[in-house]
Amino acid sequence: MVALPRTGTTTYHLRPPGGGDEWSAPADGTTLRPVPEQVTHITPAKRDVFYDHRAQQGAMPVVVHYEDGGTSEAVLVITPDQLELYACQVAWIIKLREEARECEA
Repeated sequence: MVALPRTGTTTYHLRPPGGGDEWSAPADGTTLRPVPEQVTHITPAKRDVFYDHRAQQGAMPVVVHYEDGGTSEAVLVITPDQLELYACQVAWIIKLREEARECEA
C-alpha cells in the first residue's frame, strides 16, 4: 500500500510487493481482497469416505496444502463414472509402485 485514503480522498494507492506499476482502488475496500495463497497439492484426509446413493456420488475428505504451509479441509465429490476411472488409475499407480520395488530388489 502506497497511501491510505485521507479525508476527502476516495481511493487507496497500491503497488505490487517489490515494486511495479501503481494503481488505485476504492476507499471502501470492496476490491482490496487478500490474494489467496497458491495451492501446492491436495492429499486424502485420514477420515472415512462415503457414498450418497440418492445423489449417486462419493465423497472423499481431503486436505488442501498451500505455498505458505497452511492447510484447509475440503471434500472431493466424485461421480460414479469418475469413481470407476479413479479406481483404474489408482490400480495403475499401485502396479507401477510394485514394478519399481521389483527393480530396486
